[in-house]
Amino acid sequence: MNPRNSKRRCYECPPCRHRRCMNSEAVKLSEYMPGQRGKVVEIDGDADFRLRMMEMGFVRDTDIEVVKFAPLYDPMEFVIKGYHLVLRREQAEDILMEKPGKASGGSHE
Repeated sequence: MNPRNSKRRCYECPPCRHRRCMNSEAVKLSEYMPGQRGKVVEIDGDADFRLRMMEMGFVRDTDIEVVKFAPLYDPMEFVIKGYHLVLRREQAEDILMEKPGKASGGSHE
């Protein structure tokens, strides 16, 4: 059954507050790999976490690029609005992104 054509709730989708299926549109930021970039779709989690992420620049349609992982894949380093930011993978799981693409341009190191 296609969840887009059903009025029943889709339990395979990432969580969303807008009551629409995002299974084909969004992935968690924690699933991105180094060199991939995309735009923020939505921030999940409690209100304090969402506010803190928005204050750091994670707002809808903002470009984010994954630079690298720490040796044990946690934390992750990103470039957002021209600056480098590090988040734990657990925090990145609550940031929904569009499907990733390859970054273009030069290195950020």
